[in-house]
Amino acid sequence: MREAPPASPAPLRGGRVVTAGLVAALGGLALAMLLRALIATTPARPSDYSLFWGTVLLGVSGLIAGMAVEAVQQLQSRCPDPEYRQGRQRRGQRRSPRQG
Repeated sequence: MREAPPASPAPLRGGRVVTAGLVAALGGLALAMLLRALIATTPARPSDYSLFWGTVLLGVSGLIAGMAVEAVQQLQSRCPDPEYRQGRQRRGQRRSPRQG
């Protein structure tokens, strides 16, 4: 009798990826607002154009980072390879101090 082929791993949960991206984008925008407040108290006066694109850059960077982190986490949790799982379990253990 033939063995059944291994079940394919579950697909990525897109909703969680997008949600994580949006949360990280909000964090990036909060950081941009903090930086704007700090810049407002300094004698330096960057243009509104520069402040706008700096804010956009931090928001988009947060979005991409959040989505990437969540996607990688989901891929790692669904990896069917037993050797990969064994290596990840050992990584969290502390090493005993050397006796010398």
